[in-house]
Amino acid sequence: MRALRVLTAAVVLLGAAGCTAVGDDAGGAASPETPAAPAAPELAGPEEAEALAALPAGPATGTAVLAYAGLGELREPFTGRCSHDGGSTRIEGSADTARITLVVGPDGARLDLDDSGVTSSAELSTGRYEVSGNHLSLAADLALDGMRAGSADLEIDCGG
Repeated sequence: MRALRVLTAAVVLLGAAGCTAVGDDAGGAASPETPAAPAAPELAGPEEAEALAALPAGPATGTAVLAYAGLGELREPFTGRCSHDGGSTRIEGSADTARITLVVGPDGARLDLDDSGVTSSAELSTGRYEVSGNHLSLAADLALDGMRAGSADLEIDCGG
């Protein structure tokens, strides 16, 4: 999964780099020509946690698609486990060589990825968190430092 390692490393580096916007002067003030910054994604919270609470605990199988804006994507079969702890739902497992952990609770949703020691963590925005029986259909933006950084699309069956 060499492409994902490069992708994840690039996301980590971009998140740490801190860029200056076009039109900024040396003092950091934006000029009138500077385009408005995109709105920060609305982050997941109690509603999303409540939706996922209906998933049964047990084995998890499905498909994970993680896309990082302008860098690439991971699209692989997913196997793992669904569990609950208090008001939080945890789905963890692997997609090819990548280890993925999704935790959705009342205080938000976080997706952690580890591919052979290269790691990335992102918050998830509101979006589609639909549960039908044992099936989760999730589509949400990934957010790093309050900025949209990509998307997560999961189709996962729990407890089966």
